[in-house]
Amino acid sequence: MKNIIIYYGPKKGYEEIIPVQKKTLAEIVSAHDSKMNTHLLVVKQEGKQEFKDIEIEKSHIDNVVAYSESYAVITEGAIQSFLTIMNDYDIDNLYLQNPPKQIVTQLEQTYPKLIKVKKYNYQKLTGRMFKRLANKFNATIIGQEEVKEKLLVALYPLLNQNKNSKPIVIMFYGESGVGKTETAKLISNILGQKLFRKQFSMFQNMEFSNYLFGGKHSQDSFAKDLLERESNVILIDEFDKPAPVFHSAFYQLFDEGVFEDKNYKVEMKNSIIICTSNYKNTDEIREKLGEPIFYRFNNIIKFDELSNDSLRKIIDKLISTKYNELTKSEQKILDLDEIKQKMYTIVEKIKNVRNADIIIQELIGIQLVNDFLENKK
Repeated sequence: MKNIIIYYGPKKGYEEIIPVQKKTLAEIVSAHDSKMNTHLLVVKQEGKQEFKDIEIEKSHIDNVVAYSESYAVITEGAIQSFLTIMNDYDIDNLYLQNPPKQIVTQLEQTYPKLIKVKKYNYQKLTGRMFKRLANKFNATIIGQEEVKEKLLVALYPLLNQNKNSKPIVIMFYGESGVGKTETAKLISNILGQKLFRKQFSMFQNMEFSNYLFGGKHSQDSFAKDLLERESNVILIDEFDKPAPVFHSAFYQLFDEGVFEDKNYKVEMKNSIIICTSNYKNTDEIREKLGEPIFYRFNNIIKFDELSNDSLRKIIDKLISTKYNELTKSEQKILDLDEIKQKMYTIVEKIKNVRNADIIIQELIGIQLVNDFLENKK
């Protein structure tokens, strides 16, 4: 081999550096398996049959490319003997996206001088973005004025950090549907990158153990998902749902910006990690999560219950957004004032933004359906 390019980051960045003409890892492994099976030549000697390996000349390949998902579709044995398989070919350039540690170790031990490491350039928080976040916050996240100040204070250190700085780790807590997730989305939008979001409530204990600490290469894992992320804004929704025994998986990530399981290692420098929960206060957070993880949060920010005035502003905003999503003919049918007045009369019964969104959608649907039944033959 002449060059080994190891790339860490999402596919969209990887595809910018790999050549058009290439063989995939799956093709190489499949060809290797076929070659091993074509193995014997029968030679008769003294009435006995003797089996000898057929000598096959190494095939020359300009470029071999492995995507993140490539390692999941080959066997564990192929991972363990990766270098042996590659050495069966005359390869000029080997491109690997987010390879497992086991493969990296094999290459480092044999070809240390051939390895070039490339990393995706995640957008950092700039001063201009910081000011834009401050200016857009109140119009986007309604009814959480105190959150704005605490959030800006939490993020400010990122403006002066170098490329090797640890992440900012924040806990958002409060009732469901009051703006926690939307705040994370706003930050990611300001940075111009797609939010990385994981919902921890969906995992069962055994499944979650493999997901966090690493199982087989064919299984999904948090580390693999992090390597494929397109943003340095990480949202872990309902961080409180898994058992506290799993929190140890996050100690190194929160302390140093490194997440590591048995198969992969991910560097998370200069990232913004946001965890959400529905706890009522910091004492409850400390008691339920435990002090080892509690004190690893840089900031813990409370989202208040929404006031009636805030809910009215949110209602107006939701109605306007949904109205703009309709066709022009549908817009002519709607009586927006009627919908607003109905919403205002029940504002004290509305619990959160999600609740308001569902009711508004229903009221819009009623008007559209009634018009359709009355006017369509």
